[in-house]
Amino acid sequence: MLADLERLIELQQVDLRLQELRQHIELFPRRRQETEQELKRARDYVAQLRQRHTDSLKERKKLELDVQQLDEKISKHKEQMYEVKSNEAYRALQHEIEEEQQKKTQAEDRVLDAMIALEELETQIKQGEAELAGVEKRTGETLRELGQEEAVRTAEAAELSAQRDGLRSGISDDTLVIYDRIARAHGGLALAEARDEVCQACRIHIRPQVYSELKRNEQIYYCESCHRILYYIPVPQSGIEQPVSAG
Repeated sequence: MLADLERLIELQQVDLRLQELRQHIELFPRRRQETEQELKRARDYVAQLRQRHTDSLKERKKLELDVQQLDEKISKHKEQMYEVKSNEAYRALQHEIEEEQQKKTQAEDRVLDAMIALEELETQIKQGEAELAGVEKRTGETLRELGQEEAVRTAEAAELSAQRDGLRSGISDDTLVIYDRIARAHGGLALAEARDEVCQACRIHIRPQVYSELKRNEQIYYCESCHRILYYIPVPQSGIEQPVSAG
């Protein structure tokens, strides 16, 4: 086989694998960010619950203070009832006490509602913290796996890059220019196997005379349809006919 053609076949395999690796490597920041976002959402949820608990606790204490102040007013007005000298003043104090008692009852109801809400929030916080612990463990493992996978793929990409440089140094400049141009036009696939007089990339028929010549692999031929570089892999000859694999 022509030396340049043989190296081009190997170069394309390396380039395609490098292309695949680089696409994977480019995704790592986004995959890491998505994992960290999941953890952030879980932490934010628990933080919001804790803040709501703090706010509700302050509100409950304020309501309890309102009850206490109303209770003090009621007690004070009850004492004043013994000091008034007119029925009109007595009835006025009695009316105030009734209003204050009504307000106190309403405030006590709100205190009870606040206590129930606090208990519900405490339950939600415990559940949220348990879920957060699970998310922290899961995301920690995911981030470690991503780091290991990225390191492996990066190392493989570096090794292939060095191999690629070595292969390109052994190919003539003119051939590399053609190879690079075709590869850019076809997503990295610059070469195509010729088999049974058909280009395996575009599935277009190859003229018998051209196919007969390119089977020798002594010079570079191009597909007349997709313009990729064609190559032929000889079929191993065997004295015993072997069944063709479904693959």
